[in-house]
Amino acid sequence: MNADLRFYARLLLRRLPVMALLFLLCTAMGVVLALRLPAVYAASARLLVEAPQISEELAQSSVQIAATEEIEIIRQQLMTRANLIDIARNLSVFEEIGRMSPDEIVEEMRDNTDIRATGGPSRGVAQPTIVNVTFNAREGRIAAAVVNEYITRITSANVRNRTDAAGDTLSFFEQEVERLDRELSTRLERISAFQREHVDALPDGQAYRLDRQSLLQERLAGLGRDITGLEEQRARLTDLFETTGQAAGMQSAQPALSPEAARVAELEAELDEALTVFSETNPRVVQLQGRLERAREALADSRIAAETGEAQTAPAEDPQTTLFNLQMAEIDARVAQLRAQIPPIEDELAQLRDAIDETPLNGITLAGLQRDYDNIRQQYDAAVVRLNQASMGERIELSARGQRITLVEAASVPDSPDSPNRPLVAAAGAGLGLVLALGLFVLLELLNSTVRRGADLQAKLGVVPLATIPYLETRRRRIWRRIGRALVMLAVLVGVPAGLWAVDTYYLPLDLLTQRLLDRLGLA
Repeated sequence: MNADLRFYARLLLRRLPVMALLFLLCTAMGVVLALRLPAVYAASARLLVEAPQISEELAQSSVQIAATEEIEIIRQQLMTRANLIDIARNLSVFEEIGRMSPDEIVEEMRDNTDIRATGGPSRGVAQPTIVNVTFNAREGRIAAAVVNEYITRITSANVRNRTDAAGDTLSFFEQEVERLDRELSTRLERISAFQREHVDALPDGQAYRLDRQSLLQERLAGLGRDITGLEEQRARLTDLFETTGQAAGMQSAQPALSPEAARVAELEAELDEALTVFSETNPRVVQLQGRLERAREALADSRIAAETGEAQTAPAEDPQTTLFNLQMAEIDARVAQLRAQIPPIEDELAQLRDAIDETPLNGITLAGLQRDYDNIRQQYDAAVVRLNQASMGERIELSARGQRITLVEAASVPDSPDSPNRPLVAAAGAGLGLVLALGLFVLLELLNSTVRRGADLQAKLGVVPLATIPYLETRRRRIWRRIGRALVMLAVLVGVPAGLWAVDTYYLPLDLLTQRLLDRLGLA
């Protein structure tokens, strides 16, 4: 065991220059990086997402969006290419911004910006949402200025987004109410046009038409019976006069009416009957009044013609013949009067039948039009309610009484840099050099398969040596070997820092070189 330790100790001393080279190289690079890495200052600010100041039970904003979603929307708007380039150039965020491309500026700005939201609903308990905005820059003044610019744009975007959303909602419902109002007017005009076109066949007058039809049918049947009775009476009087030459006495129960007078009486009866069902402004009543006026004018014209007509004198006849002729003339006049009443009644009955037949279909069509009107009316009423809510929501947002983002703590200029941790960077370089040196020692030992001691001979050949003779070194060679080792160590101690200085001065700064290596290895 002691022999193995002495062997590896001598081996370690033999390889110490190379291991020291690696250790010193990594340590020197760590120290140089610790000294050369630029200081990074971090400035932070805090924002609070406040709940609406007016209870939602009393008035509710038309902008319903969760705090986390609103923050993410604002973050995406803030991190746009135009915004980042504008902020970086206005505040001279980067030292060599004039030589940086727009893509590099945007990438650096996004890498140095951190926007995080904390809080919100947790396990059923509402927690206030806090937004932390942080930016890293080469100077504390720049970092604070960028964060405060972020805060200004975030709060402005919050107000703008909410007021724009509330305004868009109000505008939408205003357009919707106008559209539905026009649709209501169109539907109502269709209903009115349909009612005017089918004024005589609407469902609300169906009962009157059925009663009128029954009345006219009874009147027509009565006229038929009266005409039949008069014709039978005429036949009896004719038979009596031809048989006896005598005319039977005939008394008229009432004087016969002219066709014009009968028409006036009939229309007056119809108008009285219609007024018991409809109002004076009903189209049916107005129509009957017009027909009655025309019938009265016709009756007046017939009376004037009768008064101005010339009287005809008949030659003297036999009194019985004269009486018979008068009886026949009276019967003929009454029959003609009754027959004259039949065509108007039949025409009206035909119109009533057509109207009664059309009424069911008109009722279905009118019900469909009314149903469409009612549906549009319901939509209109609902849109008006929502319009009022949208108007109230817009006033809430314009007066800043809804959910909003407010500043809790503004960014201040930091006194000391946030990074890098220079002792840690130097220690990391030394630790890396030590690991590489030990790794090189182990690797060389694993790759070396030569026989260097008795244990190796026994392990490889299975032969136990009687004795081993070490390499005998002269005193002069030992001195030269120690001088060479000292020179190598001196070269390492002097050459490594000198080489690093030369690379940093004439080729590329070590911090940039290290960053490129890390980028190439994918470790950055």
